[in-house]
Amino acid sequence: MKAHLHAHEGELSKDVRERIDINPLRAFDSDDEGTRGVMASAPTIVDRLEGEDAEHFAEVRALLDAAGVSYVIDPTLVRGLDYYTRTIFSFVCDRLGAQSEIGGGGRYDGLIEQLGGPPTPAVGFAAGIERILLALDEEVAGEGRDAFIAVADPGQRQRAMALATELRHAGISAELDLAGRSFKSQLKHANRIGARRVLILEADGTAQLRDMGSGEQRPVDPGNLVDEMTGGEA
Repeated sequence: MKAHLHAHEGELSKDVRERIDINPLRAFDSDDEGTRGVMASAPTIVDRLEGEDAEHFAEVRALLDAAGVSYVIDPTLVRGLDYYTRTIFSFVCDRLGAQSEIGGGGRYDGLIEQLGGPPTPAVGFAAGIERILLALDEEVAGEGRDAFIAVADPGQRQRAMALATELRHAGISAELDLAGRSFKSQLKHANRIGARRVLILEADGTAQLRDMGSGEQRPVDPGNLVDEMTGGEA
């Protein structure tokens, strides 16, 4: 991208020329006619991902798929700040017309280090409260933690995401670990957030349901999880 922009530097707007070596992707967001002409033939980062970056992006997409979240990959999407790394995203709602974005953000793993701190993985987003209120067409359920899904094997993460989505669609509040905690730490976290039950996904594909109040635990069928969670106490 930098080579492409430098090769057409004379056709770019002043602000884009100044950002070539800082954040060349911002050129995609320019309204300048000359810049837009240059960007029409520009390479895209999505087509050139490799190594750990390609694996990371594939995992992000797999988790979105497991959660049932529909998305569109936009190779020209950029954010308005220069510290983003890897995935960036935007939340949109078609009901809002041309101003469809209700929030957006991304990863910024290098920001804390740029500010003098230690290397720190980070992700965040900003949201427009007024736009969210305009987009809502139903009452939002109150806070609650009916269930926490813990995985004994990191390979069960996508399965956990899919099960959490299934529970949420049935009106059952469910959370799962997103911080890469150990299995023991996941159980501690479930207790800390006040989860009533913990669904434990074993490495062999079986599952256990633990009542956090009584400590009782029993095997359950993950394929019939909603009934297990609503049909009786553990």
